[in-house]
Amino acid sequence: MSGAEVSLEHLYKVFTMPEGKDSKLAQIEQHLSDNLSDFLSQHVVTKVNSLEQIEKSFAEYAVPESPEFVSKHAEDLLDKLVANSVNTYSPSFIGHMTSALPYFHLPLAKLLVGLNQNLVKIETSKAFTPLERQMLGMMHELVYKQSGDFLPYLST
Repeated sequence: MSGAEVSLEHLYKVFTMPEGKDSKLAQIEQHLSDNLSDFLSQHVVTKVNSLEQIEKSFAEYAVPESPEFVSKHAEDLLDKLVANSVNTYSPSFIGHMTSALPYFHLPLAKLLVGLNQNLVKIETSKAFTPLERQMLGMMHELVYKQSGDFLPYLST
């Protein structure tokens, strides 16, 4: 197999939604989703690799001289990252600074990443800014047991 080709056309393809279910990027997405589903359903704890072994997998910091196929990079992430991760989605997982999340958060995360909103400027997050205000009002009610209506930035 030859190396990945560098061209403007190939760069555009990486940033464009796959043309169909049989396209290479669609296959990669499906493979990653399948692997993640397997991980979430079968693993509670990582492989028995020491931190030192895992660190060796990520020791190279030089930018590669030639490009790499997205599929190869995805496989490396599955082998080095996913396989050595802790399944914090597991309801039996208890950890410091993280906890189990409901499974529906996974597709919601895909939605958020796909929308790629810039929450700093209202021009690029027209719907997210009001959503944030709504959530702040809800949290205010939960924490202070008072309506968030009096907060000026929450009123419409």
